[in-house]
Amino acid sequence: MKVDLHTHTNASDGALTPEALVGLARESGVTLLSVTDHDTAAGCLRAQKAAKEAGIAFIPGVELSVRWGGTVLHVVGLGIDPEDPVVVERFRETARLRAERGVKMGEAFERIGLAGAYEGALARADSPQTLSRTHFAAWLLETGVVKNQQQAFDRYLREGGPAYVEAPWPSLEEGVRFLLDRGALPVLAHPGRYRLRPGWEADAMVDAFVAAGGRGIEVTSGSQSEEANVRYAQVARDRKLLASTGSDWHSDRSPRPRPGCQPPLPADLTPVWTLFGYA
Repeated sequence: MKVDLHTHTNASDGALTPEALVGLARESGVTLLSVTDHDTAAGCLRAQKAAKEAGIAFIPGVELSVRWGGTVLHVVGLGIDPEDPVVVERFRETARLRAERGVKMGEAFERIGLAGAYEGALARADSPQTLSRTHFAAWLLETGVVKNQQQAFDRYLREGGPAYVEAPWPSLEEGVRFLLDRGALPVLAHPGRYRLRPGWEADAMVDAFVAAGGRGIEVTSGSQSEEANVRYAQVARDRKLLASTGSDWHSDRSPRPRPGCQPPLPADLTPVWTLFGYA
């Protein structure tokens, strides 16, 4: 079984439509897929239909942005119901806040002498409601301001950077509770990617996630290092957490692996997909 439970479509900041993403996953040999767009499940129904036609098992998902202290974390919610009216309304409001944030980011770029950032980013997004830092990074890269997307984040878009605009994300506890209340399984996404001090600070993040009701953790991720994969495999063992895996694929502009091509989970861990009836 080749699994990828963390991918993105153009319903948020991915490059491909849900149907095209499923096609790419099929080319890579994926047999179990989840679409986990940022703060929306809008692409899940189309992806689910395409996956069924392609013979790929599918778990609808979402990637929630939450705040833990001064750090923005991401929590994947597996098994979210994209047609749940409560879910639909929550993500509609989030989309409105994203649109407002995009305008403010464009203004921040203007203030530092980079005119046209908002229009350039918006041209690379599906709509103002899906506009994200990734779209601004794509504009910076394609106009030659930076050499790669990581440089765009490091110079301009990271938390505290000159074009960063804080979003009103819910707390970690609120986000996990929302997922649990809607019948979804909370999974801490790419835990090795956050700018936290190794040791006590990273441990405190996992402690807070578990205390909030989190049950799974991405052990292998296309957006964290191999060293982090090994470290969080041990965290999963020690905390008896369910193990998840995902490429975190957005587009081929990124060095991240294609869907399903991230490292596999260690065989001794309990995969998160067993809760959904998959072997």
